[in-house]
Amino acid sequence: MFQFFVERRSLALLLGLFVVCFTLMTLSVRFRGQSTLIERALLSLVGSTIRVADIPRTWSAELWQKYLLLKNAHEENVVLKQKLQSLSANHAQVQELKSKIARLEKLLAASKGQETPVRLARIVARNRSIYGESLLVDLGSQHGVRKNMPVIHQEGLVGRITRVGNNVSQVLTLLDSRSAVNVIAQRSRAQGVFAISSEGESEVRYMPFNAEMKRGDLLISSGLGGIFPKGLPVAHITEIVDVRGLFPNIKAKAIVDFSNLEEALILMTKPKDNPWK
Repeated sequence: MFQFFVERRSLALLLGLFVVCFTLMTLSVRFRGQSTLIERALLSLVGSTIRVADIPRTWSAELWQKYLLLKNAHEENVVLKQKLQSLSANHAQVQELKSKIARLEKLLAASKGQETPVRLARIVARNRSIYGESLLVDLGSQHGVRKNMPVIHQEGLVGRITRVGNNVSQVLTLLDSRSAVNVIAQRSRAQGVFAISSEGESEVRYMPFNAEMKRGDLLISSGLGGIFPKGLPVAHITEIVDVRGLFPNIKAKAIVDFSNLEEALILMTKPKDNPWK
């Protein structure tokens, strides 16, 4: 018998496969609607294989989504930075405009107290020399500006026009040694001349030795000389050094802060009011 199966191995193998298939078909029919152990094993194997194979695709998709998010965040960051810079520039412009309005309001208030018409001038340049400081303003002969017209600020006297161009004019300030202003001490009414010494120090010259002066006294323009109108604030006395001579040595400081000067007013005096034209 055994010899029979050995000689006919192919037939025996085919018969064995038939029996296995028949058995599986029988079990499948018997448990219809339910998964067999083999099916469950095959499904688990296939599912695991699919999940493992899907990992690179999932990782790539997540990586791409993160890249898009980072790219969008970067673009939004650039836009926000540009908006922030624009807002900062606008804020600076608004603050500058507020500062300008405040300065112009003070100048306007100062102009209301003047009997002579005034013109607003913007300072466009500064010149410092061995003599002191002069300014360049943006008004000239075509605006009616003439030589020796007084230049003032809301704080006090600035100087006078010395050179006139078509569109610009030069202002000789009180800090220039070539400038001198006749002044009166507002409290004691003593008179002198405010000028700059050769050492560059502001002082009051020719004040009577018996004049009652003290630190902090206000000096105003006297109106003498026909250039500066009377009553403009010029300087404060800062120190009285020596009163033994014919004229006391008196130090003073100009009221106007020339370092922060941006605009000024030109008093449009008439030619007949100015004997030094």
